[in-house]
Amino acid sequence: MRSLSVVVAALFATLLVFSVAPAAFANDMNAVLVPQNGKAETHYVAVKNITIRYPSGSAISKELNGKEDRVQFTLNGTSSSTDNGVANAINAFNNALLAAKSPAVITQMRISYTGVIKGFEDNAQLSYKIEAVPTMEKFVISSDAGNQSSSANQTSASGGSQIVDLEWRRITVSDPIVLNAPNVGQIEITKPINLIDKTHKDLAKEIFNSPAAGIFTKSIMSFDRFKQSMSSWHFLFDPSGSLVESSSFYKDQTGAKVVSIYSLGESSFREGTFEPEEETATANIGGAQVQVKSQVPPPSGQIQISGFSSISQSGGEDFAVVSAEAPAGAQQATGNFPIQVLLVLGGMMGAIAVFILFKARK
Repeated sequence: MRSLSVVVAALFATLLVFSVAPAAFANDMNAVLVPQNGKAETHYVAVKNITIRYPSGSAISKELNGKEDRVQFTLNGTSSSTDNGVANAINAFNNALLAAKSPAVITQMRISYTGVIKGFEDNAQLSYKIEAVPTMEKFVISSDAGNQSSSANQTSASGGSQIVDLEWRRITVSDPIVLNAPNVGQIEITKPINLIDKTHKDLAKEIFNSPAAGIFTKSIMSFDRFKQSMSSWHFLFDPSGSLVESSSFYKDQTGAKVVSIYSLGESSFREGTFEPEEETATANIGGAQVQVKSQVPPPSGQIQISGFSSISQSGGEDFAVVSAEAPAGAQQATGNFPIQVLLVLGGMMGAIAVFILFKARK
């Protein structure tokens, strides 16, 4: 009963933190892979925040004080789309996959961009969030322990295993991505400078020619921190598929229930500690001394694979060996919890919901 109480208390604490605290921003990478039909849906979310500090009354203060500029849009397309530029994004991602030595190929994508500039008397806050949701194929390297897959849609033989590439997780998109969005027009989204160029063109030129240019011209779409060996990611085997019930892609693509789940980002002894990536610079802009600081939040990732998988390496590259059946004694994410535990957790969720509503009304 002591261990049960500890589990319940830990779950309650976790639920309370995630329910009450504001959502933490992070560079996210989440994916659902279905090797049985060679389809995957991946979510790459890149976040970057930049603070510019300047003297009150300076030229840049007069330019930005009281301003709030927002550029926001969502586009969908395929590799053959020509109207909105999504084909440019797909091509840039595919080049990044090649650079990461991944055989995976992206065929279609939804991409969302949000860029905000908030100006105050002595500082400006710039925030960027780019979410790319590509459909990925050809990540299955081989099926049945050596028979090379010739098609991304090839299904492995019953009872066989598949080798699945995992290097796609650590891409950095360095090619320019020029999109054409309604009410926005053309904008290149990978570099922070382009939001300023869209809203304050003369200021963008000054920043570009200053010592702070490096902060504003580095790609936002970098997921290099997910290169950490998959052997250090946390692994859970879910024999019922209950942990991915919310994934519409998983439901649509396979009827399988067995799921392997890998997660990264909680900062443990196993993973190490993840800190934000920060960079600073000083520049003279508009005749005033300006301090610039950028921050990229720590990484947070999850990979869900249909089937039971184990991690292997070859030449420093990670891949998963996936089979339909799990070996005896496989670690599970779900267990036979007593009905009392489920009732307690249900009560906790209700109490937390009431608490949130109470806080929201204050």
